[in-house]
Amino acid sequence: MIVFGGLLVAAGIVVAVVLGGDAGGWLLPVGLIAAGIGMGIAGVVARIRRRIPLLAAVRAHRAAPVRSPKAQLRALPGMLRATARGQNPALPRYQLALWALALVYLVSPIDFIPDFLPLLGIGDDIGVGTWLLTSLYAESGNYVAANEPEPEPGSQR
Repeated sequence: MIVFGGLLVAAGIVVAVVLGGDAGGWLLPVGLIAAGIGMGIAGVVARIRRRIPLLAAVRAHRAAPVRSPKAQLRALPGMLRATARGQNPALPRYQLALWALALVYLVSPIDFIPDFLPLLGIGDDIGVGTWLLTSLYAESGNYVAANEPEPEPGSQR
């Protein structure tokens, strides 16, 4: 992904230099460069995530029963506080930084792909917002599953 991202950036630069804005305008080079930067960042994040051992939270999420969305929403502030204090062993602190970075990206006026481009500009915001919401939802479900009291023997859930 990193190499392909670099190739897209290089192609965008070559197209910008060769065409010089005469034919095709500026949309193609900017689109290629933005796509290349996005692909490169995604590749770097994927490489870093591969080097981190599989967390117990992922295994717990796959095995845990489905929790109510209300319970997960109510658990969200507690999960964020526990993670910030280092009391949530299933979730590393850098995940908070990633969530904060995603939130800043969503509210900031600076984007990799400008919002005035039709359909393309809002796409990066939709992708970041979708990742942020699904990640928070999944991790809050893991937090609820890990912190709910054990059922008493003989009782059903």
